[in-house]
Amino acid sequence: MSYLIIFASIFCSTILRAQELRLESIEVSERLINAPPHDFSAGTSLLSGKELQKRRQTSVGETLQTEAGVSSTSFGPSSSRPVVRGLEGERVKIFQNSLSSLDASGQSFDHAIPVDVLTLEEVQMIRGPEALLYAPSTVGGVINLVTSRIHTSFEEGLYSKFLVQGESVNDGLSTGAHVNYGKENWVFHVDGATRNLGDQRIPGYARSSRLRRTEPGGPKGKLPNSYNQQDNAAVGVSKIFNRGYAGVSYNFFNTNYGSVAEPDISIDMTQNRFELHSEDRPETNFIRKVRLKSAQSHYHHSELEGGVTGTEFKNVGNETRLEGENKSGDVHGTTGIQTQYFDFSAVGEEAFLPKSRNEKIAVFTLQEVDLGRNAYSLGLRLENNRIKKKADDTLPAQRKEFLGQSASLGHRYDFTKEASLSSTLSYTERAPNFQELYALGAHMAAGTFETGNSSLRKERATALEVTYSESSRRHAIKASAYAQRFADYISMNPTGELDQTPGCAPDCLPVFVYQQVDALFWGLDLSYRRELAELRKGTLELLSKADVVRAKDLDTGYNLPRISPPRLTLGLEYGKDNWSVDGEAQYVADQTKLAPNETKTDAYVLTNLGGAYRFVGERSSLNLFARVRNLFDAEARSHVSTLKEIAPLPGRNFIAGAEVQF
Repeated sequence: MSYLIIFASIFCSTILRAQELRLESIEVSERLINAPPHDFSAGTSLLSGKELQKRRQTSVGETLQTEAGVSSTSFGPSSSRPVVRGLEGERVKIFQNSLSSLDASGQSFDHAIPVDVLTLEEVQMIRGPEALLYAPSTVGGVINLVTSRIHTSFEEGLYSKFLVQGESVNDGLSTGAHVNYGKENWVFHVDGATRNLGDQRIPGYARSSRLRRTEPGGPKGKLPNSYNQQDNAAVGVSKIFNRGYAGVSYNFFNTNYGSVAEPDISIDMTQNRFELHSEDRPETNFIRKVRLKSAQSHYHHSELEGGVTGTEFKNVGNETRLEGENKSGDVHGTTGIQTQYFDFSAVGEEAFLPKSRNEKIAVFTLQEVDLGRNAYSLGLRLENNRIKKKADDTLPAQRKEFLGQSASLGHRYDFTKEASLSSTLSYTERAPNFQELYALGAHMAAGTFETGNSSLRKERATALEVTYSESSRRHAIKASAYAQRFADYISMNPTGELDQTPGCAPDCLPVFVYQQVDALFWGLDLSYRRELAELRKGTLELLSKADVVRAKDLDTGYNLPRISPPRLTLGLEYGKDNWSVDGEAQYVADQTKLAPNETKTDAYVLTNLGGAYRFVGERSSLNLFARVRNLFDAEARSHVSTLKEIAPLPGRNFIAGAEVQF
């Protein structure tokens, strides 16, 4: 109960503080946003402000899973990654402040992204031509996690933000703080966050009824080994000039969490990350901005079995971007160079990945011509990848090199100032990564025996996307239809056999091997908002989202596995003066389009309610909020998750918190 006492004391103190803030004034505005250079694509979307607060959960995947076209790997509350339009892993790149996360989250479902969502200002989802500025991906796209540690503009004095949040589903307490101080064109920043979350409550049994028919019983009421303890601290300093800025930041992230795939396995993860950002705005007619960004990461995590280290993963590397924005007449765009290197290793009795040196250099450009109602864009990316597998006790060193070529063509027609139709045709090439090439061994935390394939070729994809968007004060709509055809799509497929390593019995793992097939993904996304009425000086809005995605192996005609079923979300939100209430219900249909050896996943409905009240002062504000997720404690299992048979989604969760800015 100690967390309740701490939460209550902070909550009450902020309420007392609010009594001094009941002054008629404007809201405290959002601070620095480290945005991408352009928004050429109608596929680009943003989660920030009160909407980010409403959706915020422990992991990035869980935070984004209700967005149109985005689901989650649902590998427990700590390590879930976004799945975008059926694509995941290397096809959905995770960036921090437009630079690679430089971690190991793409190597396994149980590896968390080393970012605390409490410290984020924005989450940007970038698709279409603009994605080529960051990676060879379009329909899958890029998730850019934005912080405010390096400031791009100057603000005098002290301004801060403090957050506290408690939740019932895991007896959890989360706290966060941002402190900024500006003087003489210098801005200093400090932020930090902590989480202390116990095992997650679930409705009923952890194991599905299908498993319990052959082996009754099992854990009930809580999801074993789903705890999370997390600490995050960062500092930054920026110098603001007349025509630009320069800044550096340092972030320390540490988390210890359980792997819900195995009751005795936990992960202790640490990342030390340094970033350098600078921008200059030359006084020329053609080059408008020149930006340099660089990140240096020292990442490692240990997989502990019974408290003893079994395998240790390390990733030490750097990514640097130099880019310039140009504008001349009706033409504007971005051109640049991106370099990345990292040394990756997995050491221990259960290491399944070799030590490797990975190098990448890419050049890119994205140009748009604005001709009144018509706008045209052209994106190009040339990327060279070198992968050097280091020699070990059993295999010699190997080296692979791939040259990827990607391009996109886009067109936008503006019917009015509020409505437009955009279309994008793209061709992309992705090189196989070191894991797909060289994995060999048991990965206990994920419950698989992985076998790489050193003869893999580049993965090639052709995509078409059409988006209609319209936005006004009273309504907004965005509807997208897309199709992406892959040649030599790389997938990890079960062989139906068990590992034959001597001594593994009786716990020998299923063998998975990386193979290439031709594949087709297609689907629809829809998000819609409409003001229904003005009631008692307040506004009632209808909010809705829907998506459907299909994916097939073109070689066999079979469906691909773990594809999200159709989803529909309907909600209402009422806002008046400084307070708001909202409710939504998300229906997730049965998934009956199954891959071979895949089992059906039942439909479910998740219902959420929430409300917030904001006290506003002359230079301060206090926001009190409360939410209930999964109001009716429904049992829900995600078809996208590899753990759907043993790890349902969380049960009813009461959340309450406060955020104060001054």
